[in-house]
Amino acid sequence: MHVSKKKTDYLCGITWFLLSMVIGVANDTLMKFLGAEYSLAQLVCLRYGFATLFLALFEVSGKNIGGMFMHMPKLHIIRAIFLLVAMLLYCHGLHKLPIATVMSLNFVIPLFTLIFARIFLKEKIRLDSIIATIVGFAGVYYIFEPKNEGFATLAAVMLLLSSMLFAALDIINKKFVNDEGVFRMVFYTATLTFIFTLPFALFRWIAPSLRDIVLFAMLGGGANLLLYCILKAFEKVNVSIVAPFRYLELILAIEVGFFIFHEIPSENTIWGSLVIITSTLYIVYAGVRGK
Repeated sequence: MHVSKKKTDYLCGITWFLLSMVIGVANDTLMKFLGAEYSLAQLVCLRYGFATLFLALFEVSGKNIGGMFMHMPKLHIIRAIFLLVAMLLYCHGLHKLPIATVMSLNFVIPLFTLIFARIFLKEKIRLDSIIATIVGFAGVYYIFEPKNEGFATLAAVMLLLSSMLFAALDIINKKFVNDEGVFRMVFYTATLTFIFTLPFALFRWIAPSLRDIVLFAMLGGGANLLLYCILKAFEKVNVSIVAPFRYLELILAIEVGFFIFHEIPSENTIWGSLVIITSTLYIVYAGVRGK
């Protein structure tokens, strides 16, 4: 059976994006665990320090040094600053709140992404993407139970701000990935974030144990794989298409919270998750059918 290139690109892009979410939840689990002992600045610094090291070794081993020179330095600086601030805000919320709650607040990213994609990329937003995003956000709203005490905490506000910055990064990634290349965007994001964070990390530096060094190394490698998968997804599909799929992260987060951190999901979380799953499955069906 003949499969069109558009359908192949769609399925390939979604696959890369789903893989990025699995890696993202694994990284969040490591950060939540390590954040109990290390400062936010050291956590971000070591994560991207190892990410830089792995990327440099990979490129040097391939003898492709020329491919490491940046073409648009201002772009990389802006991306690194956005990522640094977003990660510090996100790590603070991850440390203070249950991981499922963090994911719930993080799911305002698709709303910001759809708005930014329309404004800055002039993308035509499919009606089914809009519907799936709104329905999915309704599920998130139900899960979070905004009437509960502590909804408007500082940690929650920080997470909302980090979501806006992550959405802006999605737009920047989509706009420039074909011009600057996947490797350079991954490498300089990690390198500049490490450099910018290092002075703040040194103020409260704690010498990590051998076990924690291994965990930080895994975190750095995961950071590279995460961004690589996102950029590969954006090579195949528009930002607005993959935005609703972020909701599936919540299902993974609930499982991690239950099995690792012993966080029992509420009834609202279960019903809201069903709404999210339904909306996401619909967008998969509608997207494949429309290709």
